[in-house]
Amino acid sequence: MFIFIYIVKKLKVLAMTIHVVQAGDTIESIANKYKVPVNRLIRENGIINPNNLVIGQTIVIAYPSETYEVKEGDTLESIAKEKQITMMQLYRNNPVLFDRDYIIPGETLVISYDTQATITTNAYAYPFIDRRILRNAMPYLTYLSILNYKTMKGGEIESFYDDSELIQLAKEAGVIPVMLLTSLTILGEKNPEIVYDILINTQFQDRHAQNMANIMKEKGYSGINITITYLNSSNQDLYISYLRRITSYLRKEGFIIFITIDPNVVSIENQSIFENVDYTEYSELVDEIYLMKFLWGTKYEPPGPVSSIKTITAYLDYMLESVTPSVVNIGFPLLGYDWRLPYILGYTQANAVTLESAIELAILTESIISFDDKSKTPHFEYSMETDARINRNIVWFVDARALYEIVKLVIEKKLSGTGLWYIMNYYPQLWLIIVSNCKIERLLPEP
Repeated sequence: MFIFIYIVKKLKVLAMTIHVVQAGDTIESIANKYKVPVNRLIRENGIINPNNLVIGQTIVIAYPSETYEVKEGDTLESIAKEKQITMMQLYRNNPVLFDRDYIIPGETLVISYDTQATITTNAYAYPFIDRRILRNAMPYLTYLSILNYKTMKGGEIESFYDDSELIQLAKEAGVIPVMLLTSLTILGEKNPEIVYDILINTQFQDRHAQNMANIMKEKGYSGINITITYLNSSNQDLYISYLRRITSYLRKEGFIIFITIDPNVVSIENQSIFENVDYTEYSELVDEIYLMKFLWGTKYEPPGPVSSIKTITAYLDYMLESVTPSVVNIGFPLLGYDWRLPYILGYTQANAVTLESAIELAILTESIISFDDKSKTPHFEYSMETDARINRNIVWFVDARALYEIVKLVIEKKLSGTGLWYIMNYYPQLWLIIVSNCKIERLLPEP
């Protein structure tokens, strides 16, 4: 069990607790232990099977700084007005309201938490995201990066889906829509030839910038988020020249500019090894830099953590030697992977699993979830019979402990905020951890 205590005005205020399920725990015993209603635990943590918890599963208990007990005749509008908060803040702090359009006399609503920092949040999503998941996520977002555009030869840009409705929904919710542009295919396959053709040709760069601006104007985007791949010490000057040219053009058009960097970091003999890149000018050219490990549907690397707080911290400390923290954002990985054992190099393919399905799989296979203290990520092994043979698998994913480590890093390093890869599924624990620790900056008027 992990308990996080903050000192505020010399008083100890319990802001949030992460309970790790032990043998014999039930949802009722956990609720009694922390003196919170069972329904609140289930709802705020999105627990699918509350009568069948997994040993090692995490449950978050957040403690509000102000609550309100609903009275007869109250409405959400009247409560928001009385407490001088927006309707969106009520939804943000009370996710139960997403699924119903009424309130019940006697129920308790959360008005505020004793937050430690103000941050921005930028979620990545495809245009075909389930609209209910999108609606539930919107109150927690500053920006929405829409994954729908791919760089092609000569600076041309290809789109995959109609994103018009998504852009409009974001604006209606007070979220800034951002055009995400990548050289990767929609399945995450790399295209180095296209990237380098543009990096060495200024005519292609000009066409690239013009195409970005034309799409953003036509669609109603407020800015661009450009993914930077293959960045290393030998090509960093090419990227700087490219960004100078691109940003000069887009600034004149009034667009905000982000870059998302997928850092090339490897761990060798327990040491984090990464390229020496000077980020000074990158931070001067763009509004925000996102450090984000892109995860796709399949993975061929050996079994291991999908995210390592040790590696992230080492890379971040190096980066902050040349960059102001206020422009840096750390990304959340919101996927796990399932490997067949034994792992065979070049053959074994790990399949992506959602955080929710990882827990369901642990329940189904009666597994016990273990925790790797170095990376701060959970994992479990299981066996299943297939075609008259027993197969062994291992699953690595992230849970509340891993997510909190990232939030804590953002707070401690005074970073701008977080990126969320990606929000095609809804994770109540993620949002509960963020809102109970941080105030989310909203740059557009909130409903």
